[in-house]
Amino acid sequence: TTVESVLVDGALVDSVQAPAQVEVVLASTPFYAEAGGQLADQGQISLTGGGLIEVDDVQKPVRGLIVHRGRLVEGELAQGASATATIDAERRGASARAHTATHMVHESLREELGGSATQAGSENSPGRMRFDFRYGQSVPKSVLEQIEGRVNTLLQDELTVTDQQMSLDEAKALGAQALFGEKYGEIVRVVSIGGDWSRELCGGTHVASTGAIGTVQLMGEASIGSGVRRVDALVGLSAYRHQAKEHALVSQLSELLKVGAADTCRWAFYDAS
Repeated sequence: TTVESVLVDGALVDSVQAPAQVEVVLASTPFYAEAGGQLADQGQISLTGGGLIEVDDVQKPVRGLIVHRGRLVEGELAQGASATATIDAERRGASARAHTATHMVHESLREELGGSATQAGSENSPGRMRFDFRYGQSVPKSVLEQIEGRVNTLLQDELTVTDQQMSLDEAKALGAQALFGEKYGEIVRVVSIGGDWSRELCGGTHVASTGAIGTVQLMGEASIGSGVRRVDALVGLSAYRHQAKEHALVSQLSELLKVGAADTCRWAFYDAS
């Protein structure tokens, strides 16, 4: 790609030497700019003259303009320079798993609580997801367990995740969920999971099938305002690591109490109560 514009402290400059905090506009980019609750990609921009930019954030301040924010750590950055933009693929994959998991938690919530449990916001970051939804009361722990079980069962079913562009009217006719208050153009992107099981208007990144997510662990649910609840979850490797820590803790307690793991869990529950 090519460097179209360089900004330092919000002002356009022709060139800048390292070290410097910079904002860069490229002619084309593989970076995902933060949108729809999904955090931005990170990565590097390598300049043909030897310069190197560590990209920490990517934003869309206005429609059609993508700005890469980062640190020029080597060499010179100049307008018109040729460059190679490379995303952190591991971070992108973890964000995609979290984003697909968010859609699945959303649909599972609707199955358990009814269609009134509509999305009020979300955040998809590597290994974590947060989903806000409209609901007038606390969600019982038993229901959260059912939702978690439902999602993890569907992960094993290897549901296909697809996307297609269509008119907004066509998307509504298919029953695609939209974020309340969001402004959409005439042509929208619809992400579907398992055919017609889940359909949402979405511009984010996703996995090709639900099996790629690994596992989802709901961490809790709480009120964040009048009539709005929030569910937090760990996804993929982050969920596995958390479960491994819990298993290690139970094993340590078992050794201290000289009982089996199942008895330790029952003791801990009784003591907490």
